Amino acid sequence: MFSAVIAAIVGIATVVALFRLKGKRRSKVQAKDILSPADVVYTKSCKKKLLGAIEEAQEGAISTYEGQASIISKLLSGGLVSVDGLLRKNAHELFILHREAGPVVEGGLGVRITVQLNLFGGSVANLGSVDQRTWLQGVFDRGELGCFCLTEAGAGVLSGLVVDTTATFVGGDEPHFDLHSPTLASRKTWISQGLTSKWGVVIARLLVKDPQTNEVTVDKGPHAFVIDMKAKGCHVEDMPSKIDFNGLDNANVWFEHMRLDLDAMLTGISSVSADGLYHLKNPDVPFRFVEVAQRLLSGRICIAGAGVNQARKVLDAVESYSEKRLIPTGRDQKTPLSELPVMRDTLEELKAVMCVFRHFTKSVEDSFISDPTITDELVHRIACGKIEAVGFCIDAILALKARVGSLSLQDEGPFGSKTDILYVYRFAEGDTSILRQKMARDSLKAVAKNGIFKELLNIPLSLILNKGGVGCTRAKLSWTLVKLAAKFVGKRGKAKVKAWFEAHREVERVAKLRALLTVYDDVRGREGLRGSRELQLFKQRYFGH
Repeated sequence: MFSAVIAAIVGIATVVALFRLKGKRRSKVQAKDILSPADVVYTKSCKKKLLGAIEEAQEGAISTYEGQASIISKLLSGGLVSVDGLLRKNAHELFILHREAGPVVEGGLGVRITVQLNLFGGSVANLGSVDQRTWLQGVFDRGELGCFCLTEAGAGVLSGLVVDTTATFVGGDEPHFDLHSPTLASRKTWISQGLTSKWGVVIARLLVKDPQTNEVTVDKGPHAFVIDMKAKGCHVEDMPSKIDFNGLDNANVWFEHMRLDLDAMLTGISSVSADGLYHLKNPDVPFRFVEVAQRLLSGRICIAGAGVNQARKVLDAVESYSEKRLIPTGRDQKTPLSELPVMRDTLEELKAVMCVFRHFTKSVEDSFISDPTITDELVHRIACGKIEAVGFCIDAILALKARVGSLSLQDEGPFGSKTDILYVYRFAEGDTSILRQKMARDSLKAVAKNGIFKELLNIPLSLILNKGGVGCTRAKLSWTLVKLAAKFVGKRGKAKVKAWFEAHREVERVAKLRALLTVYDDVRGREGLRGSRELQLFKQRYFGH
């Protein structure tokens, strides 16, 4: 009886939704770009500095890691970005640099820029004290490089979730930390700019004294420390060559009871006193790992924006080629490839989706800069942008290759291994598959909290209300969530874990639908995009109308 009622409601709701869709015309309104006139000027300035530094470098420098390191060093000492410009509240120009200017350089060099400025410099600037920020400015002025040591070999793609490196308080006449990699699996791996860096920010579990027992037994979780990469106890080794981007050095790094002064810990949020006790700068604000990992979040934002511009470079090259490439379309008749409907529509759709993702990236950037705290909702939006923008760009490259035939194989063409930087983006700062699993898991928690019955009711309600004109997609999400939740009924322990892995299709489906709806809901009312043809094409691509 219950299922019959639900089926009837869904049927009526579907008819209502389809009636609402009937007769909608394609908008002629064109979306506006996200750059202000001042942003355009700053973008040109950054591109000029980046390309100028490359031109002034020794011939072949771009292909070696020593040469690329010298380019970054010169940019730093030349004042590319100030330390104040790395602070979260001042990050507007940092985001523009990554989004608009970074993609003009070779992929490995682009990675160096974000390692130096966002990961290393951004961590010290945002987690450090005033004195530590002053020190960082000196590092930049001297052109000294830094790296960010988080990912451990034993963590795999669970980067940041597994940290076994320890920083243990040691008391006595000269209190200090003992930085140590206890196992082979705890060594830091894939550390970009690891060989050429003078300095490093290391994420390690902080072990301090228990104020009750006076013993070093309290694990405060992952915290950030600045180290001298050339000092005793720090071991660095080169990693095997990659298929491309070997101008970027990647290293394995591990620590053998490396002695660190207490002020090596970044103390903007918390510190350890000489008696081994842990202190929060603001006792009313508890420590959260998300604050330590905030540069991973800003990195995800940078990746989303840069990924779209990387793909746009390829699209522009394909569009230019297709305007000149004449295709026989009849006897004694030739038509530019760009004017054939199949190519015209492909280019139009890809441009439109890129435009929507640019608006979404800008929206998230603004929230990261202005929101007083990093909320779970902001973390979710950042993940959505990283997952879907990069995934779209990879798909867009494949679609363009399929449309241009042999150009996709030519060395002088826009394709080749250089576009593999998009796969670097997919795996970096939180692997896409892991972020999707987290997204699906969070959705399941909400279902468990509110009840499956409420999620079932969301199906007809979504169709009837048709919020944003995508009620059918919202209904699909609810139905997929219900099916996913049903797979875990009565399961515990290993059986539940096995069921989770077996349900990978539903997990990815839930994450994708939720991410796309998050992106669309965030920008559909945005000034410059609302009611535009670009937004309609985005809806058509992802929601079917």
